[in-house]
Amino acid sequence: MQKTLFTKLSIIAGLCIIFAIGLNMIGSVIYERQNYAASVIKEIAQQHINPQEVITPFIAIPTTVTPECQITAPGTTSKCAPSYSKIETIFANQTQATQDLEVSTDTYKRGIYHATSYDGALTFDQRYIFDKAISRLYEATSPASAEQSSVNTPTSNNKTKPKETIIHWNEAKLIIPVSDLRGVATLPTVTIEQKPIKATYPQTPLLKNLTYVEVAIPQNILQRATKNMASQQSKSRLIATSTNSEALASTDIGSQSPDIKDNQATDIMIDLPLAGISNLNTVPTGQNFNLTMRSNWHAPNFIGKALPNAKKFTANGFEASWQNQYLTIANNQYLSQCLSTANNRCVVISKATLDTSSQSMTPDDAITAIEGIVTEEGTTVTDSYQNVRLNSFGVSFAEPNDVYLQTERAMKYALLLILVSFGTFFLFEVIKSSRIHPIQYLLVGCALFVFYVLLLPLAEQIVFWKAYTIAASACVGLIGWYTYYVLGGIKRAAIFTATLAGLYASFFGILTTEDMNLLLGAVFCFVLLACVMVMTRKIDWYKIA
Repeated sequence: MQKTLFTKLSIIAGLCIIFAIGLNMIGSVIYERQNYAASVIKEIAQQHINPQEVITPFIAIPTTVTPECQITAPGTTSKCAPSYSKIETIFANQTQATQDLEVSTDTYKRGIYHATSYDGALTFDQRYIFDKAISRLYEATSPASAEQSSVNTPTSNNKTKPKETIIHWNEAKLIIPVSDLRGVATLPTVTIEQKPIKATYPQTPLLKNLTYVEVAIPQNILQRATKNMASQQSKSRLIATSTNSEALASTDIGSQSPDIKDNQATDIMIDLPLAGISNLNTVPTGQNFNLTMRSNWHAPNFIGKALPNAKKFTANGFEASWQNQYLTIANNQYLSQCLSTANNRCVVISKATLDTSSQSMTPDDAITAIEGIVTEEGTTVTDSYQNVRLNSFGVSFAEPNDVYLQTERAMKYALLLILVSFGTFFLFEVIKSSRIHPIQYLLVGCALFVFYVLLLPLAEQIVFWKAYTIAASACVGLIGWYTYYVLGGIKRAAIFTATLAGLYASFFGILTTEDMNLLLGAVFCFVLLACVMVMTRKIDWYKIA
């Protein structure tokens, strides 16, 4: 008898190992289908529209710089470096950004697969105070002191022509960067001092490798700045041609900023229609930046370098707001340093990509700047690549109930389900003296195994809970009908069927509680073990053997 009991337990253990191998094969099928679904979504993004990343609009002004030039005596070669161009930036003193997004899973489909897309309107309400910005630009681009700008010694006729900076105010543009302009169905409308202006695509891009639309700043706004700058440049040229004593006496004049008394703020409103897939990131710039996002999506995943300062979830969706002064100021520094590189040798890359594992953008790889250096001769050579990442934050609209993730979670309890079923059969043999053949164990195990084979393809076609209910009902019904003949009675079959149905219902309850599924699973295993120990507490295993 001992040999018979040991043989039966060995057969059950062998069947469990076989089914564990089979479950591993189903797991590989789930992984393959998941990768295929991710590749389809990536293809949709490439053919239609990518995830979006929007940099807060700012003003870019082309600038031409002539380096210091060493003028030697007649008949000798002068050491003069060629002029180079760079871009000066003006950021808003205050920005209130609003994003109203409508999220849908029905816009882009490939068979049974679909991408989560959004369509909405982005509004940037900005305020610029140009007198402060122009004063800052003047101080940054003012010529060197007269003592450095003119040298004439008795032993040498060499003269140094001072560095000259020309700011092209008439070419100032409001830059609205969007990572994928395919998502901008209509060109945005920009309202500057209550005057609507239609944005245009740049004919000659100021910024390399950055997709954006632009609006020319009206000349009347910068007219005072242009006059003052021209006046100051005239003073600089006068100082450069004066004698040493005159230059030294005029040093205080050359270091003064333009006399700008106009402190009136300029309000700029940008209405940007935007569509995208999966996620939306925003790069804040300026001095005071606030972002408010509203959407009908019920399960957002907040991504990026900062979480929202406040968020609210309702039956209609969610609302979140961000404000992070440190990240905003850091972006101002990184972006202005990059754009002011000589001859536009710094490339800003703004591109949101899909992460195949989570279908969200990797924030650290959002924006990269490739910098260069300028030699003494004025030429620019590529320096060792230095990655500069601008700070961004946003929302990923990944589906909260991913069918592949839920099927994978359900499979984690598969072996426990098989063990409980085989253990129940074994207890019927021990307690009720039923005779169950190993082939019958095998058939019941196969029916339990088929549940997962049915669950995955059904979940790809219909809602997961419906797929789970159909697959579980089919398997429980089949096994219940079969155990009526195996156990030889309707009462025993009903007990086994009710136990199996309770297990499936319990496992589904554990799957639906995402935050506590591990805790509930551990408690459930403890309860099952306690039930088995209570049921077998009075069995004399030596007598049975």
